[in-house]
Amino acid sequence: MKRLASALLALSLLAAACSSADEAAPTSTAPPPVATEAPAPTTAAPAPTTAALPPATTEAPPATTAVPTTTAAPQDESDGESDSESGDEPEPDAEPAGPLGAAIGDWMDRTGAPGIVLGITRGGAEPMTFAWGVSDIATGAPMTVDHHVRIGSVTKSVTAAVVLQLVSEGLVELDAPVAQYLGEGWAPGYEHAAAVTVRDLLGHTSGFVEYAFDVSFYQLAAPRLGEQISPEEILEFAAEYGPVAELGTEFHYNTTGYLAAGLLIEAVTGNTAAVELRARVFEPLGLEHTYLTPEEFPPEPTANGYVGGTIGYLMGPLLGLTTDNQITHNDAIFVDIGTVPSDFARSAGWTGGGIEAQIGDVALLIRGLFATDILDEDQVALMTAGHPDPANSYGLGISTDEILGLTIYTHGGGVPGFRTIAAYAPAFDLGIALTTNLLGLEGDDDVGPLLESLAPILAATN
Repeated sequence: MKRLASALLALSLLAAACSSADEAAPTSTAPPPVATEAPAPTTAAPAPTTAALPPATTEAPPATTAVPTTTAAPQDESDGESDSESGDEPEPDAEPAGPLGAAIGDWMDRTGAPGIVLGITRGGAEPMTFAWGVSDIATGAPMTVDHHVRIGSVTKSVTAAVVLQLVSEGLVELDAPVAQYLGEGWAPGYEHAAAVTVRDLLGHTSGFVEYAFDVSFYQLAAPRLGEQISPEEILEFAAEYGPVAELGTEFHYNTTGYLAAGLLIEAVTGNTAAVELRARVFEPLGLEHTYLTPEEFPPEPTANGYVGGTIGYLMGPLLGLTTDNQITHNDAIFVDIGTVPSDFARSAGWTGGGIEAQIGDVALLIRGLFATDILDEDQVALMTAGHPDPANSYGLGISTDEILGLTIYTHGGGVPGFRTIAAYAPAFDLGIALTTNLLGLEGDDDVGPLLESLAPILAATN
C-alpha cells in the first residue's frame, strides 16, 4: 500500500474527469421504453452461469438500493506474486477492512454492488490489484483480482489508438470519407454515408444513433439473445434509423461509429480487428489477460454480472425475461445476467465495447496508451485534442480534463452487468481502473465519484 500515498492529487482529480462522454451518453431520439409493472422479486436465486445478456450499453442508468459488504482480497504486495501465479485460492485480507475497505463497503451498501475490483499502476510497475465482495450472489463466490470483467466502452480508446497508428503509417486519412475504405454501401441507406469521415467516427460527429439505448434495438435482440450479431447488421440498423445529430459538428455519443472503425481496421490491414488490437496494443503492453470478444474469449468465465435500477426494471419487459432471471440480495432485485444467453450481448459491442480483461491489465492498458510508444506525440495530440466545442472534452476516443492545472485522460464503460472507469494522470504517470459487476449506478453513486471519495483515504495510507 506504500505506493498509494503518491496517488493523492491524481486520484483527487479523477472525479471530474470520470464523467467521460460515454458516462453521460445521450439517449436515443426514440421514446424510452415503458414497463407496465416492476419485475417481481424471487426468493430462490437461480444458479447463474457466466454469460451476459442483451445488447451492449455504454452508460449506467439509475441505481438499485441495497447490497452486500465483504472483505477485500487484494494482491499480495510482499513478493509480487498473484493468486493465479501461486495457484492458491485468494483469501480475505484484514488490511482492506481499514478505511479503504470501510469506504468500499459503505459504497457497496449504498449502491447494491455485489463486487468490485481496483487496479493501480505507476510508472508501468506491476499493478496493485484489489477485490471486494462477491462475483456470484447465488453461490457467494468471492470476487478476485483474477476474475475477468467486461470493460465496455473503454474499448473505444484502444480502437481509436489503432486507427491513429494507421493514420501515422499513411494507411488511413482522418478526414477522408469512410466510404473510401469500406465502399459506398458501408452504411446502406444512411443519408450521410458518402460524407462521414474517419474523424467523425472517432469523435462521435457521424450523427449515428446510439443503438445501445434504443428500444427497437432491444426488440431486435429479444428473440435472438443466443445468437451473435455482426457489426454490419448493426450498421444497417443505425443507417435505417437515420441521423440523430448534425454531421461533422454536433457531438452525439454512439458506439455505431466505433463498429465502423473496427471494419475499417480490418479493410485496411487485411486482418481481423482482434488480431490487430492484440498485435498493436495488447502484446506490446504485455497484457496477457485481455481479449476482444466475440473473436476471442477469456480462458476462464468472467465474473457474473447484475443489472439493477431503471435499466434492470425495463429489461424484463423489453427482453421477455421472467422472475427466473432475477435474484434478490439484501432487499435489492437484480437481473442476473448469468441466467440469460450471452451471444448477442458479447458480440454487439465489438470494437466499441467488447474487451474483457483482468483489472490489472486494464490499469496497464490505460496508462500504456499514453506513456509508452504505442502512440507518438502527434497521435496523442490528435486523440486528446477534444471536440471543437470547448464545453466538450471528448477527443478521438478519450476525454481530457484540466483540473487544478493537471491533465487527466479518462474513459468510462458499461455493458450488461458491469460498470468501469479507467483513467490516466500523466503528471504522476498513474493508471487506475475500477470495475463493479453491477450496471445501474446513479449520479453520485457511480464509479467516478467513488474514486474521488477514495482519494483522501489512499493519500493517508502509508
